[in-house]
Amino acid sequence: MDRERNDITAEIDLRPIVGLLSNEPDQVIEILTIDAIKKHRMLVDRAERLFQIAQGGDSDAKEPREAHIAYLEATIEMHAQMSALTTLLTILGRTPKV
Repeated sequence: MDRERNDITAEIDLRPIVGLLSNEPDQVIEILTIDAIKKHRMLVDRAERLFQIAQGGDSDAKEPREAHIAYLEATIEMHAQMSALTTLLTILGRTPKV
């Protein structure tokens, strides 16, 4: 099953973002990219904190723990935002200084 999941994770650009920014100047795209980098750093920190909390609980529990669910939600949000950031970096064509 893992092999099947990995096969669908080919490089993805978020086409709606590409279309939305197609007529925007580089300066606007750079501002959006810098903000996305800052947000991504915040989301990574949050997911890491929640991971540490989730690791501290009882792993033999039959019901999903609230801390584990919170960690998974934060990680999904982080990766979804990373897709947007990757698209912005592709559009901009470089990594701006933050």
